[in-house]
Order: sequence, then C-alpha cells, then structure tokens
Amino acid sequence: MAIHPIYKSDVIHLDSLDSFQPKPGDEERIHTINIGDGMELGLMVGMPTTESDVLRVGFHAAKSAKDPRVHMFSPLALSRESEDPYILFSDPTLTLSDSTILSWYLGTPEVDPDDWMELLVRRMMEATGAKYLLVEGSSAGGFTAMRFAARFRFAVAVPKIPQTDLFRYREGPLANTMRAAGWTGMGYERVMAECPQRFRTADIYNDRNWNRGNIVQYVQNVGDTWHVNDHLTPFLAELGASRPDVFSAAKGQFAISRPFTGAGHVGIPRPHWVAEAKFALNRLRKMRPLPEPESPWEKPSTFVLPANLHAVREANIRAHSIGNVNW
Repeated sequence: MAIHPIYKSDVIHLDSLDSFQPKPGDEERIHTINIGDGMELGLMVGMPTTESDVLRVGFHAAKSAKDPRVHMFSPLALSRESEDPYILFSDPTLTLSDSTILSWYLGTPEVDPDDWMELLVRRMMEATGAKYLLVEGSSAGGFTAMRFAARFRFAVAVPKIPQTDLFRYREGPLANTMRAAGWTGMGYERVMAECPQRFRTADIYNDRNWNRGNIVQYVQNVGDTWHVNDHLTPFLAELGASRPDVFSAAKGQFAISRPFTGAGHVGIPRPHWVAEAKFALNRLRKMRPLPEPESPWEKPSTFVLPANLHAVREANIRAHSIGNVNW
C-alpha cells in the first residue's frame, strides 16, 4: 500500500477484478489494476454511508506535464460533497508515456478501457444499490463521459465543453497518443472501418445497437467558438438537428445548455457543474422512471447508421477531419 502524492489517499493495487470488493462506509481509496498492453487503470472510490440511488462516475481531462504517469481524478471536490457514492477514473493510456498528457481514454487497438471501467462501475452499482448513473467530465473527460454512458440505459452523461470527433485534431496531443498507444500505422480508413466509436460520439448515438438510450445534458460554453463550430455544430447536424441552435436533439435524448463562461476553451465554473447535474438527474428520473437490471453491454460487430445521415456524416468528416493523415 502507498499514499498518492497528490490526493493523499491510500493506493491499493488489484491483482484482478475479483479483488475489487467495495462496501458502504469504506474510506476513500485509490485502486490500480493492469488492463493490458502496458496500461494501468486508476480508480478513486468513495463509499459514504448515506443512502443514494445515484452513483457518480467521473473522468478527468488533461494531466499536468510536471507529474509524469501520475493518476488524475475529477470531479473530486463535487463528488466528495455530493454524499453519493462515486468512482472516478484516471486515463490508463497516459501511463504508457510521460510525454502524453491527453488521450481521451483511447487505450490501444486491442484493449478498450471502457470495457474494464464498465465492469468496475457495475460492481459499484451492486455494492451500493444505485439505480442511476451520473457520468461527468469536461473537455476530454466530457467526450469520454458521452462515449461511456452509452453503455447504460439508466445513465445521464453531463459533458462540459467536450470534443465529439477526435479526427478533427490535425496535430498535437492526439498524434502523440496515437504513437504512444500503438495506433500508429492503422491509418484513418482502417480506424473508421474497425472502431470509429472510440473516436466519434455521433456514430454511437446514431446507431441504437451501439447505445442503450441514455440521456445526455450537453453543456457548451458559447464563448468557445472553436468547439462550437468544430464539435457541437457538426455533431448536432449528424444527430439530425434541423438547426445548430436547438436546445434538444435526438428526440429529447440530448438537451443542449449554452452558458457563456468566458472566451475560448475555458472551464465551466463550479456552480454550473452543480446546477447542470441536478437538472440532468431530474431529466433522467423523469424519462427513465423505473430502473431495471441490465446485463453488461456487448459491442455489435458493425454500425447501421440511418441512410439519410450518411451524407451528413461524410461531409462533416471531409470538412473537419484529419482525413488521409498517415498515423
């Protein structure tokens, strides 16, 4: 057992998933587990004694370059103060390279971190009796929240200023992640053919075989024009929204909140996190009033996108993506 250098919580390494046995009233702990291809998944777990029907799941964005390979967790303060049980994940892809500070929990072509995180979340739901999931994250964490929450019908994702399509990055952290995580050499066309769901949330939400109908409360700072124009607007077009300024999409599955919180890609202030989470949970309970047990999610073998959205999807990819860049 060790002490985490930032969070000062006990760090316990798990030999297997069976070693993860959380119980109500446990002290906050950080666990680590090897998930393959050299990656180590970190998870911070809080188990308050108060009863709650909600489990909070959190994903961080970038890590600090001054802390190589250290596990990062978010939203920590809000989770601790909520009195709900929580499990916060650290991106295991970052443990592959000291130079990579941002990677959207992409994993490697052979190992999908979402598979491991889902099993751990379901273990937490069993231990706590939680019926609903509140899945949160900002920027890269928001992208991951949308992708991950799609595995649970009784979940609401609350992404703040998220990315929606990672192929819209021409250089920088994504390229570094590709090299560090083993995506080099696959090429854009092969990734799109084999696993676009890791990189594009629109494909997940346009195919009912790839999502269970979770709710999304999408929070976008309108002062961040780059993310509005290159992520939110084309994403809504691919969902079939008639206008880019709509407040809901996909027959109400998505609610779009557009506060102004500053110019550029700045963080959403704390009061908005609290308010949006409350609103999101109210929507979830109203739209999914009777939670039912569901089996672990299984990836379909192919995508079946609506025919009328194929042209929109391809146009967005051509207009915004890195296209034929050789990874």
